[in-house]
Amino acid sequence: MPYVPIEESVLLHYETYGTGMPIVFIHPPVIGQRVFKHQKKLSKYYQTIFYDLRGHGRSSKGKTPLSILLLANDLKKLLDELGIDKAVICGFSNGGTVAQEFALLYPERTIALLLSGGYSRVNSPNLSGLIRLAMSMAKLRKIPVLAKLQAKTHKYFKEDEKDFFDYGKKADADSVYEYCRAGLHYNASHSLYRLKMPILLVYGSLEVAMHHYRKDFQKAAPQTTVEFIKWASHRVPPRHFPQFNGVIHKFLQKLDKPPALR
Repeated sequence: MPYVPIEESVLLHYETYGTGMPIVFIHPPVIGQRVFKHQKKLSKYYQTIFYDLRGHGRSSKGKTPLSILLLANDLKKLLDELGIDKAVICGFSNGGTVAQEFALLYPERTIALLLSGGYSRVNSPNLSGLIRLAMSMAKLRKIPVLAKLQAKTHKYFKEDEKDFFDYGKKADADSVYEYCRAGLHYNASHSLYRLKMPILLVYGSLEVAMHHYRKDFQKAAPQTTVEFIKWASHRVPPRHFPQFNGVIHKFLQKLDKPPALR
């Protein structure tokens, strides 16, 4: 299994498939990079990169408390080690906070920013409540329970449930708590105007409580594209992967086309 050394006590586990434009995927708490198992299909067209954040999956925890800044810089070191100068950065749910922070810190290394169920700040009771619930369970060392819940709600195929559970229960409780807390208090809403790269926001049509989060992006970064996946809830990448992968491919194909002559 490939690992990248980030610091003396931290090794990040990663997997990469295919060739072409690099896309790196950033997972939410607990479930690890396995949540993107169905995005491997995109390796037919792109170099797909999946990795476990500190304290998740097969990556080591380290001694430094997790923060969004720390995780964004971990991603930079991963890309440095892989020799990747620029990449498309794709974050799912809380993983989107790390994606945004990376794009803000390293715009010259960000081809495009893709967020599924993304937000620049938590300002709704629904989302805040879900994050706080996960924090409470992590504090009680109930990671297997969280992993079981995620496995049931994120599966598409029957075998996904066992796969997600087995992988999710590897997460370190302290790391899950710190990652959730960092995402809960993250706020990039006043910095979004600095994002000049193409941005794609993907939401499930049924996750209505999340739809307002697109407005901060649209106001500050008018190059933002928003797509709604019909009949989908928040768990778009694993549960609606044919549509999600299709939206990503269509969006990125436009970036490769030269501008029309005038």
